[in-house]
Amino acid sequence: MKRRGFFAKSLHSCLAAAAFFFVLLTAGCQPDSYTENQSERINQTAAIETETPPQYVSDTSLEDCLVCGEGKGTLLPLYRGQENLGIINLNSFDLAPVTINRYNDFGKLIEEAEKGSSTHITSTGEDGFFFSVTADTNRGYAHGQLSFSKDEALDMKKTASHLCSDCLNRMMDRCWSDVPFCMGVIDFSTGEIRLFEEKITAFTFSDYYISCDSRDTDEDDSRDIDLLIFYCPERYQD
Repeated sequence: MKRRGFFAKSLHSCLAAAAFFFVLLTAGCQPDSYTENQSERINQTAAIETETPPQYVSDTSLEDCLVCGEGKGTLLPLYRGQENLGIINLNSFDLAPVTINRYNDFGKLIEEAEKGSSTHITSTGEDGFFFSVTADTNRGYAHGQLSFSKDEALDMKKTASHLCSDCLNRMMDRCWSDVPFCMGVIDFSTGEIRLFEEKITAFTFSDYYISCDSRDTDEDDSRDIDLLIFYCPERYQD
């Protein structure tokens, strides 16, 4: 009986030692592709971490932000809450409405047909912008032309004086270009802003589809954008 116990213990010890050396052997003999794959994963993770979008900081408080706050000194309070867009200069915060949906003087939506169409022209003076827009409120679309100085890019310092950090970063998160135009659109119902960009010829924005064909004009050193805007809220929602 003692000899059987001795042989059983010896066999158990041998098996344990063999298993131990097998683990060491397999751990130390991983193929080169395994190491390369691990290195590739690490590099990809590092690349993702370094591609996080930049964060913009503004000294403008939430109370003084023209979008979050009361918008004193601007036309924004006249249109806030409407299901309409506005064309906006982020350097000066000048804006012009695009009246696809009509409202009365008390801010109530006018839900009746309009005879014909209407054209509105806005000019913000020298070094500002010119905007002409014609809206068909019965069919829910508008077309217009925007003109501004082609040398006037977005000035982050001026823009930050109008917007708080949250609004500034939400706006810039939508940009593909590092140097967008100073002009964009603002949704009066939500306060969201989307800037125009040279290589973006069309985009969806809230309940709108916007076609924006831009070009330089050599005659007066300006940039023109032909706009076609459709009010097209989602038809089927959960």
